[in-house]
Amino acid sequence: MRLSGKIAVVTGAAQGIGAAIASEFAKEGAVVYGVDRGAHVHERCAEIRDSAGKAFGCQLDITNHAAYSELVSKIMEAQGRIDILVNNAAIAYYEELLNSTIEHWREIQAVNLEALYIGCKLVAPHMIQAGWGRIVNIASTQAIATEATVGAYAASKGAIISFTKSLAVELAPFGINANAIAPGCIHTPMSIVNGVDETTTEYFRTWYVGKRKIPLARPGRPEEIARVAVFLASDDASYVTGHTLVADGGLTITF
Repeated sequence: MRLSGKIAVVTGAAQGIGAAIASEFAKEGAVVYGVDRGAHVHERCAEIRDSAGKAFGCQLDITNHAAYSELVSKIMEAQGRIDILVNNAAIAYYEELLNSTIEHWREIQAVNLEALYIGCKLVAPHMIQAGWGRIVNIASTQAIATEATVGAYAASKGAIISFTKSLAVELAPFGINANAIAPGCIHTPMSIVNGVDETTTEYFRTWYVGKRKIPLARPGRPEEIARVAVFLASDDASYVTGHTLVADGGLTITF
């Protein structure tokens, strides 16, 4: 129970990595507020409660900054503090530069980066007042070793890594640690592109598995990233800040 009694906010909690983080946090004793624009976030949090965890579903578009601010105020009114913030919500469009649109670029930055900034700005003052806090930002290996057609997404994730470092320096005097996780190829709904699960294609099986472009020869599971988030959110990581922990099965160390 490494997070016993902690109050945690997890964005993008309806599915994939976010849902797994919400579940693992609850297993470790945290009271979790799962935030997502999809209504099924309520189902996910109900499942956590059915397993004896404490979780509340909050249907909210985090690009609506006024609504996000209101939610934080309600959590503070109910709990008196927010100890952990996990900025996980993200979207991606797969398109070549010449066929991309500024609207898609702006939408990706609004969800992946701007809302993350707003979340930190809203929650950090309460962590400062408490003298303790953990911020965990979900980046991506696309920020480290990228590929074509994901320029806007990669840019947002690269910015997250840089912003996390700045947060760590600024908030350290107040007992707040800020870190990022860079997941590799994780089997989630986001691995389905144009209706095809990338992890099931012949190319993936041949190159990433057969030739071990991913040395562990498989995609990761959301719960494997969730357990990394538990570590960074707990006192086990008390001397870790400004770090980006790569969890990619070895993907970025191969050539």
